[in-house]
Amino acid sequence: MLTSYCLASPQLNWGDDGAPHSTQFDDVYFDKDAGLEETRYVFLQHNQLDERWKSLDSSNKSHFTIAETGFGTGLNFLCAWQAFLASAPSDTTLHFISVEKFPLSKSALTNALKMWPSLETYSQALIAHYPELSHGLHRIELAQGRIQLTLWFGEAKEGFSALNADVDAWFLDGFAPSKNPEMWSPTLFKHIHRLSHQGTSFSTFTAAGIVRRGLKEVGFEVRKVKGFGHKREMAVGELAEQTLSLTERMSQGEAWFNVRQNPAALPTNNENQNKHVLVVGAGLAGATTAYALAKQGVNVTVWEQGESVACKASGNPQGMLYPKLASQDTPVNRFYLSAYLYASKLYSQLDDDAVFWQQCGLEQRPTSEKEKQRFASLLENKLYPESIVCKHGEEGSIFLPLSGWVVLTDLCHKLLDHPLIDVQLNTRLDALTKTGSVPLSWQASTQAQQQSFSHVVICTANDTHELDFLPETPAYPIRGQVSYLPLEAAKKACSNANEDSAKLTTEHVLCQKGYVSPALQDTLHFGSTYDAKDQDETVRTEGHCRNLRILESLLHLKENTLNEEDCGGRVSFRCAIPDYTPMIGPIASPAELHSHYAILSKNAKWKCHQVAIEQEGLFINIGHGSRGLVSTPLSGAYLASLITNTPSPLEQSIINKLHPNRFVIRALKRSNANY
Repeated sequence: MLTSYCLASPQLNWGDDGAPHSTQFDDVYFDKDAGLEETRYVFLQHNQLDERWKSLDSSNKSHFTIAETGFGTGLNFLCAWQAFLASAPSDTTLHFISVEKFPLSKSALTNALKMWPSLETYSQALIAHYPELSHGLHRIELAQGRIQLTLWFGEAKEGFSALNADVDAWFLDGFAPSKNPEMWSPTLFKHIHRLSHQGTSFSTFTAAGIVRRGLKEVGFEVRKVKGFGHKREMAVGELAEQTLSLTERMSQGEAWFNVRQNPAALPTNNENQNKHVLVVGAGLAGATTAYALAKQGVNVTVWEQGESVACKASGNPQGMLYPKLASQDTPVNRFYLSAYLYASKLYSQLDDDAVFWQQCGLEQRPTSEKEKQRFASLLENKLYPESIVCKHGEEGSIFLPLSGWVVLTDLCHKLLDHPLIDVQLNTRLDALTKTGSVPLSWQASTQAQQQSFSHVVICTANDTHELDFLPETPAYPIRGQVSYLPLEAAKKACSNANEDSAKLTTEHVLCQKGYVSPALQDTLHFGSTYDAKDQDETVRTEGHCRNLRILESLLHLKENTLNEEDCGGRVSFRCAIPDYTPMIGPIASPAELHSHYAILSKNAKWKCHQVAIEQEGLFINIGHGSRGLVSTPLSGAYLASLITNTPSPLEQSIINKLHPNRFVIRALKRSNANY
């Protein structure tokens, strides 16, 4: 368990020529005279990338995946990006994975990349999208989604052990093994093998014995060839044989949490252009999933049983980006941290004119003395980088500068406005049948039509219980009433109560027992009630009263200053899960899980690599509760990675925590067949 998501800064010395030098490892990041040529010779040429990319069409592949052992200044990535656009078919995608224990700051990266004017266009895009320096996986989308960069900030062996991906070529870079021997560990080589298939290639600038022996021991064929420039030798090779299937390689002993389809089980022509995915539901979960798929070139049909997009819980007029980050490291907190950073960047990219997204920051005030102490400890121990969580606002509060508010319906419409997405309203999914034919394998039916799809994603929140052809889920609804108050009425009420109406103006989202956002269209939006086991859909006066008391507390107004008769409101139902974590991933039959993994009821520590239940292309994405604005964008990207068989943007430990099978597996381990 981490004690901090903050990262150590690299110890740099900048030469007179502007090139960075690591004083920590006494090594250079690149050859200042021939850095580009060395990258192209060592990594691009000796992985035969130009030829392999040109043949993607003939091999029916729509993507190519490179993994790298040291991101550094990003020079290898930028060269690969440039070469990919020049060589690969225009409808293909490059996935580039890299790890970095000591990532450069954005300013240091900017300085380092000034040396390569021929890469300026790519460098500027990378710098603009460069992630916050926080431990974990970061997904960056460039070139309208055609270039997907996945960065792990932390130890290399930890990053690759957390990765769920199938790599085509390895760039084994980083500081020289003689100066950084810790990175080149048996664990690293084990995961390089785990993440590789038959024919996966590698190249490395070094011919050091520790690298060659490590690769040979895990099954790679290794050859020495002439090195670049003055270097006598370098090593290249490929994995001649991979005895384990993709699902076995990804399971890491927990086969019941499989999320992958084996490529060998798919038809050769079943790449993205031949996929047609049905997304059921047009709220945040459905819209972000459809958007992520369309960005990868997949045709998507969205069925929404309501009369409009975002007609239920996702239809509140103003939502806040509120991650509720924990005071300790857990897989679930890692998920929300990664999702928060991803969502904040996505919303800024979607709305650079600030029409429906305002990154105004969020002040989180403690609800108790215990929480006040927790916040103080969180800041004192520097659990998060200051760019993510800092001290600001009232004494005892924490501030999240990357947060803000969103007009939810505008966001959903923006996400769904894509030429590859077809939205059909007033369309209810009545039946779903596995047909067994390929490449379209699911028959979906409404009262008016039947249609075949390669994959189906259920994003129906609380309505999932009505789909009796699916396994039952433990999801349950929680009623929430939000209130609206026109500023003019609020100012009048303040005047009548001898209160300063300036208190109604807030620059940030304020959260404590409830929330209020800066005014939208001269109206304050605030709330929300939290009413378990309450199915009343009507807006109630007592709900306004509760929300107003919270609002008065947040704005430091005297109690009963504001009037409930001035309020409007809306009721919706959060979709909650008993462990407060969404259910995202492939759907499996509980009976099959019991049948194949019954040993867990006798030995909860049993490990199994062999996947008994194949993933068939049916997924669920529900249970985001009150944090859907945070969690749904990355969840959609994750599901898109499973459907397109590309690298996951989530760590494996997070995948397991989100997996829909987790409740059946927990029950098995407790020898209890019920949820």
